[in-house]
Amino acid sequence: MHILMIECNPNGIAGIANALDLGHDVTLVSVDPDFYLAASPLAEAAYAHPNCQVVKSAQAFFIDELTALARKLHSEKPIHGVTTYSEYHTVHTAAVAEALGLPGMSVDGARNARHKHLTRLTLDGKGVRQPRFVHVADPKDVEAAVREIGFPCVVKPSDGTASLHVLHLKDEEDLRAYLAELADVADYGRGVVRVPDLLIEEFVTGELISVESCVLGKGEVVNLGLTDRPLSGFPYFIEMGATYFSGHPLQDELFDLTTRLLNELGVDFGFIHTEFLLGPDGPVLCEVNGRLVGGIVPSLMELSSGVDPYLEVIRQALGERPELPRPGETTAGGRWFGAPIGGTVESIGFDGLKELPGFHSALAYKKPGTEVNRLSKSNFDWIGHTIFTGADRTEVNKRCVEALDRIDLRMKVEVAR
Repeated sequence: MHILMIECNPNGIAGIANALDLGHDVTLVSVDPDFYLAASPLAEAAYAHPNCQVVKSAQAFFIDELTALARKLHSEKPIHGVTTYSEYHTVHTAAVAEALGLPGMSVDGARNARHKHLTRLTLDGKGVRQPRFVHVADPKDVEAAVREIGFPCVVKPSDGTASLHVLHLKDEEDLRAYLAELADVADYGRGVVRVPDLLIEEFVTGELISVESCVLGKGEVVNLGLTDRPLSGFPYFIEMGATYFSGHPLQDELFDLTTRLLNELGVDFGFIHTEFLLGPDGPVLCEVNGRLVGGIVPSLMELSSGVDPYLEVIRQALGERPELPRPGETTAGGRWFGAPIGGTVESIGFDGLKELPGFHSALAYKKPGTEVNRLSKSNFDWIGHTIFTGADRTEVNKRCVEALDRIDLRMKVEVAR
């Protein structure tokens, strides 16, 4: 079978590698294929595989041009499934699948999940608890929106991901600095053009938790499990860890909410990642991501369930009924880490972790000689992760936190004189 992968993400290269191992043909369309070579240790071997075709296209983010390219590729070698692991390309994937008559999410559903202001507006008044919000289509209206919501508030781009440019604003000074910084951001890199829409939202306190689901068809939502998501401190919202589990006291309520809101949004296909804040009055919808959860979480899902969700995404795109990675008896979790100060990485060592109970794996994202920023603004500041298993969420989280002190991070730092 021939799979068209529209962009990817660094961890998702594992899905491409697994599909190739099973004998599938994979065509990866990317604005910058070299990005994955630098970000994933699996990319070089995947690219060299005889069944892998890598197509570099500067137009991969423009739906009409991408669809034309997909039709051309389809005429050369029939495509049997279209998918992505990239948040930025979920609408593109839905549009191409529709154009080729292949399984996929409805374009409207993908758009409602992808653009945060459409999520908010579509669900407004539908019985789903959301923060008070104002949708801003023109940056000149931001100040009025902030006055309507009041400080403290949260500002976020409608089409962002990985907590990039999401900020807690406490006063006018924060707002001015944010707008000045965002004015210089025309794109997110790799050809992804930023839309001007922003959301100004009420600041809701509470634990961040996500529901991992698979929508098998219109109205058929299967909620699989939960992922806790500890965050860094203000003013940014950097995810610093994740544990995949079941059994939360609010699980039934969260599952019911997820089913209702996905149906309201028209999300009718695929693995879905839905985030909630557990506010003082109950769960509050944070956002909906119309794709498989990112980062290390698919690996945690496989450790707990024995099912590889990357591969199930591909199987579903090929029209097969996916096997569902529900949490099992083993609980798996991990922590990301970054640099406490900007500088150049000399080495990242994990020898101190390998004998700890429940240790599964650790990975450094940055090679020696790489310059890195201080962990400060978004998930893109991560420089590595660790993964542990245990009997339950409490044990796994304890092991993950204790392991952070055992990481041997050595850096060269320029000292101002």
